[in-house]
Amino acid sequence: MIRRLIPGILAAAMVAIIGAFAADYLSVFIAGLSGIDPTDKNAHHLVSGISLAVIIGLLVRNFFGVPEALRPGVAWILKTGLRIGIVLLGFKLALGTTGAISGKALPIVIACIGTALVVVTVFNNWLRLPPKLGALIAVGTSVCGVTAIVATGPAIDADENETSYAVACVTIFGLLALFTYPWLAHRFFGVDPLLAGIFLGTSIHDTSQVAGAGMIYQEAFGEPLALQAATVTKLIRNMSMAVLIPLIATKFGKGRAGSKGLSLKQVKDAVPGFIFLFLLAIALRSMGDFVFDSDPKGEAWLKFLDGAAWVSKWALAGALAGIGLNTDLKKLKGLGLKPLLVGLVAAAVVGLMSFGALSLLYMRGAG
Repeated sequence: MIRRLIPGILAAAMVAIIGAFAADYLSVFIAGLSGIDPTDKNAHHLVSGISLAVIIGLLVRNFFGVPEALRPGVAWILKTGLRIGIVLLGFKLALGTTGAISGKALPIVIACIGTALVVVTVFNNWLRLPPKLGALIAVGTSVCGVTAIVATGPAIDADENETSYAVACVTIFGLLALFTYPWLAHRFFGVDPLLAGIFLGTSIHDTSQVAGAGMIYQEAFGEPLALQAATVTKLIRNMSMAVLIPLIATKFGKGRAGSKGLSLKQVKDAVPGFIFLFLLAIALRSMGDFVFDSDPKGEAWLKFLDGAAWVSKWALAGALAGIGLNTDLKKLKGLGLKPLLVGLVAAAVVGLMSFGALSLLYMRGAG
């Protein structure tokens, strides 16, 4: 089994490494053209290695193809590698920091999810599209991207076309957000990287896309708090699936008298288990900081944290390269105009609600 995974994992790692080196070279080249001192550390972050890794992966997949032998490993790094990276990212956070992020993020998450579900449902019905398609696009856009769609589809008996259309919409607009929202976040919330991270965590669809946008922001503007805030915010959205999926399933028949009930296992499976490992990592970081604060052996703890940060960085980079290698743009050609419009409206509504709520609640005194 492991042998089947190694070629694809190495391919994704190679794309990530090429993206990092190419970004560094281009950054220094652009810095030289712009009159910036190439020895300045900021001159090495003008181009994002994560962005280039995704783009290189997309070009490879859609112009040359990905051999069948590589696909199991690419799928593994995209799913498991991403989760490893996020769990280890928890070692960068202490409970106090997480609480501060969660306290500010929670009302924004609730506002975005509620608004998207209502507006997308109304717009979907106005276009006379299947109600289940609208529900899947709304859930995928506002909650947890492809994971939410895959978890919700069986719960409401959605057919394969409805599920694939919803996944395609999340893929298209999520990729656009991945490359553009970090710059918008800095434009509107650059004075506070915490708010910039919450914006990324509430307005971008899939977990991998949020992680990528947070890493792009961190690389471009030297603000690790933005990545941390984006990750925590996104995982709050993920956890909301345990509540939303039963509610949506009830609306479409399951859970009502005389209908097939929604099993407890479906509800439990809707919330990814790695979230709890992420929370455990945060708790261990807090305990470790307390125990080793005045301990002469604390240097070993700091080395462990540095190692966890290094593995997290490259696991996430490999997962983002996997996005490109796993995205077949040809499959998106069959998407009709109306579902595309619903996806566009969903993405716009979530982004605008996130921006509006953050500005109203936390930016009044800025400037």
